[in-house]
Amino acid sequence: MRIVVTGAGGGLGRALLAAAGGHHDVTALKHADLDIGDHHAVLGAVPPLGADLIVNCAAFTQVDANETDQARAFRDNAQGPQSLALAARMCGATLLHISTDYVFDGAKAEPYDETDEPRPVSVYGRAKLAGERFVASTVAEHFVVRTGYVFGGGDDYLSGQLARLRAGEDAAGIEDRVGSPTFVEHLAERLLPLALTGRFGTYHLAGPEAASWFGVLQRLRDLGGLSGEVRPQRAADLGLAAPRPERSALTSVFVENLSLPGFPPLDEALGAMLGR
Repeated sequence: MRIVVTGAGGGLGRALLAAAGGHHDVTALKHADLDIGDHHAVLGAVPPLGADLIVNCAAFTQVDANETDQARAFRDNAQGPQSLALAARMCGATLLHISTDYVFDGAKAEPYDETDEPRPVSVYGRAKLAGERFVASTVAEHFVVRTGYVFGGGDDYLSGQLARLRAGEDAAGIEDRVGSPTFVEHLAERLLPLALTGRFGTYHLAGPEAASWFGVLQRLRDLGGLSGEVRPQRAADLGLAAPRPERSALTSVFVENLSLPGFPPLDEALGAMLGR
């Protein structure tokens, strides 16, 4: 299969390239190779590659910066996916687009499944939801994959806090926001199998346990026998520009019927992160 990966320089993009191995003909496009927010660049560069599958891992993921730079938020997170969907339609490719748990408002006590109505509370969430809708309305052969609290890519929040703990320094995590911590390698390993099902639509792929970053850091410290302390934080005390959903854990009512492997337990994922 001929695959084009956008955002290939990010944590998920790198993990996807590793998961694809040598089984496919993969073209990896980092941001320096292709800015998906540049509509004409996308339409000029992507269709000639003749992809069977386009996987979009590119996004403007800095949630607070989205709040203060709305133009870029919608350019990169909404119109960029639209351009990729148009490119996919031009060359007959399937588009698999990565979205976020932040399309939900956090008011539901239980994890969100694919049938729940999105109600984003931030510019980032609104822009990502607009991107989902552009994809779905532009190319029928599409997958939208919602995930959240992704860790282990090296440049993510948890990787940075782990580096502090390993150095004997204190780490800090928000205790009053809960999501589905998802190990980047486990997510990447499930993307191509999902695409190969040919069962287009929106799916939630995320770790199996709801947790706060504070709770995850405590478990990471204990599993690794690390000496640094973990301090709890409350979101309201941090002066963050963007609101976050209080509870954005994800579950799926569809994935178990697709013969995809389930996600390993969180402690197993943290152990894999520690062992690298």
